[in-house]
Amino acid sequence: MIGLVQNELIKIFEKKMSWIFAIILIIALVGTAVLELKTSTQQTEDDWKVQVQTEIDQLEKEMEKAPSYEDIPEDDYKTKAKEDIQAEIDSFNGNLNDNVNPYTTSWSYLDYYGIALKSLITLFVVIVCAGNISSEFSDGTIKQLLIRPHRRWAILLSKYIALLIYSAFLIAVLIGIGYLVSIAFFGIDDFSGKLSVQNPTTFEMEAVAGGAYFFQSLLYYLPGLIMVLTLAFMLSTLFKNQAIAVGIGVFVLFFSSTAGALIVGFSEKYTWTKALIFPHLDQTVFVVQDKILENITMPMSLGILGIYYLIFMFITFFFFQKRDISI
Repeated sequence: MIGLVQNELIKIFEKKMSWIFAIILIIALVGTAVLELKTSTQQTEDDWKVQVQTEIDQLEKEMEKAPSYEDIPEDDYKTKAKEDIQAEIDSFNGNLNDNVNPYTTSWSYLDYYGIALKSLITLFVVIVCAGNISSEFSDGTIKQLLIRPHRRWAILLSKYIALLIYSAFLIAVLIGIGYLVSIAFFGIDDFSGKLSVQNPTTFEMEAVAGGAYFFQSLLYYLPGLIMVLTLAFMLSTLFKNQAIAVGIGVFVLFFSSTAGALIVGFSEKYTWTKALIFPHLDQTVFVVQDKILENITMPMSLGILGIYYLIFMFITFFFFQKRDISI
């Protein structure tokens, strides 16, 4: 089995596309860091609290001269009203009270852009997985693969394991290069440094530890990634045409988020929709809330994903075992 997995890994990494995806991920990390550096307010003091207090003092001076909303002409979009300045002051005071650094730090960058870029990993994994077996049929190499003295299930399992390893490689690139980029642009930050995140249920901002939030979000991202990978792998087994397999895989990936949002809206009226896979693909919501749907906790959600996982794997191995390999 180890030899089969090594062979499949060689096949994956021999393709330029596999390395191009990693390079795109690195370019995206550097590009977002440059964009954040140019567009966001950066800390100038060593102690961010001193900088925040300076900002508050300046805003209080501005507010003394600022007009109220009713005193500003309707066509004036540049003048700040007292109410807007007061909102900024309240926000900064909230940062001081919650011990949350409002300026960009290495962990706040990773927690925003690093976590956002995981969607790129999912897309790349879908493309590689959906074309993994179907490309063997398209290229005519499937017969050479199956005439070896190995059972079909072992060959298929080795491909699946190799794809899991490739996915882990992309995640390692995101973590390793992302951390180096964040340090290079924003300096070293305390692992327990606080940042504000929005609760998707209450829409309120909550203070969390930056480093822990980043790794917890990645950990909760893995079940959804594995499910999407498994679905794409199944499609690759079912369709001989690589373009069709990849196309359907990418369509399902982009449709899943929309379908998940719709199901959440209909779940109260139609209870059976809670068992559909789409809202359960994003487990990262459990980082800041206890339930993904009404009465659906994380163990229940993972249980639903587990049932779908077994169904996908059964279909994949069953059809590959029975499939006619004539081309």
